[in-house]
Amino acid sequence: MNAERLHAIANAIRKDLAQTKSIQTLEDLSSALQNQIDSPQEPSYQTQVAEHLSALTEALQNAPSNKFPPTWKQALEELGAADLFGSVLAERIEEIFRRNQITPVVAQKEIKQIVERLSAFENAINEIHSGFSKVNIGAEELDPGTAELGVLIPREFVENKLDVFGEELQELDHIFDVFAEVATGGRPGFQIRSISSSDLSVFLGLSAPVAACVAVAVERVVALYKQLLEIRKLQGELRDQGVPEKNLKGIEDHANSFMEQGIDGVVTSILEEFHKNADGPRKNELKIELRYSLSKIANRVDRGFNIEVRVEPPNQDGGSESDAQDELKYGEMVESAAPTLQFLKREGRPILSLPENSEKKEDKKEDKKK
Repeated sequence: MNAERLHAIANAIRKDLAQTKSIQTLEDLSSALQNQIDSPQEPSYQTQVAEHLSALTEALQNAPSNKFPPTWKQALEELGAADLFGSVLAERIEEIFRRNQITPVVAQKEIKQIVERLSAFENAINEIHSGFSKVNIGAEELDPGTAELGVLIPREFVENKLDVFGEELQELDHIFDVFAEVATGGRPGFQIRSISSSDLSVFLGLSAPVAACVAVAVERVVALYKQLLEIRKLQGELRDQGVPEKNLKGIEDHANSFMEQGIDGVVTSILEEFHKNADGPRKNELKIELRYSLSKIANRVDRGFNIEVRVEPPNQDGGSESDAQDELKYGEMVESAAPTLQFLKREGRPILSLPENSEKKEDKKEDKKK
């Protein structure tokens, strides 16, 4: 992750802490628990504990960090603070009280430890923000009404080689180009916002309509793929038990057939929702190209790729009312798709080998004939 992106994440964390007021509420909860311990017969202290716990839970369930894109959540994990924010922290605190219903002393001790960790982390984030500001390192944040597409590429997929990585970047350009034409009628290309070398992630700037089209399409492909995760796990277990590869072929054929049928449905729905041009011949060409792009995406998701889309809401002032409504609609589409695009837990080897172009499809047919 580059410094500008870290700065942006630090700013988002500071906003999250300011909005949820989690540190102050945790301190109030800890104090109320201490009062309850000191005066167990005083009912008002138990009421205070319940009130602070309820306020904290509500704030954490609505925390901005719950909607962080996958790579930002990954950054929180790398910083050792993934369990200090949002719904994850809410669940942790709920579990503390569930375990210690009759032992408030233990609960108070654990809550106090969380307060200390979160306060120390806030201080560190504030120092990062202050340090970056002093040396004029900006924050890689989106302008109002703009969007970003992020693709995490596993190093093993490109053999950790520069030339293979370069080829894959060209392939990604071809994959997402079709979505631009579907949503806007043109293919202006994608501006590179940043590239991360730590996990080979590339972040591209794109317009809100294209962002919504990509987000909805990828969401539906990932939703289909999630239904195969158990099959993929089962295939791995059977392989570990010594089942011959030829006997596992039927499982892979089923998975590929399932995804191909599902992708056909996604292609139809995406064209109906986003395609503006009623030109028949071109629409048919887009349908074919979109099918191959979605197949490529499915194959890559199966091999550890992660795709994320985020959008910054437009300013309320300026522009026509219809444009503002469209921008808002696209933002809501991206936000709705985001939860499905979180990192997947994959077990076993990849299971998909969908055709990625017409030549490969013909080769596949020939292989079946043989």
